Amino acid sequence: ITRPDGTLRTVAGTMGGDAQPQILLQVITRLLRHGEDPGQAISAPRWRLGTGGTGFDTWEAPDAAVVDLEEGTTWSDGLAALGHRVAALPYGGSFGHAHLIDVRPDGMLAGAADPRSLVGAAIGR
Repeated sequence: ITRPDGTLRTVAGTMGGDAQPQILLQVITRLLRHGEDPGQAISAPRWRLGTGGTGFDTWEAPDAAVVDLEEGTTWSDGLAALGHRVAALPYGGSFGHAHLIDVRPDGMLAGAADPRSLVGAAIGR
């Protein structure tokens, strides 16, 4: 992601099968629109649209799609009231493993590794 002047703002990526675009949308929105820091944006509860199968079959049966909500979300009742089928899943790897590095305007780097993944991360100067 770049700033309007073309300088680098953020590098982000995620695992997550068909949910990758959905995960990145949520993380980037939290970072850029809501002003959350990288750790907040990465660790926040997520949603995904899917069929509950393998994670690579989201679009095979669109009529069977379910909005999976991770524990900690507050949207379940509202989505159900709109007619969506909603399923609750535990906080964890079912919602991808996102990571990002944000380049602050002063050049300082701020990074975050997803607590859903069982890996560590280190950064230094």
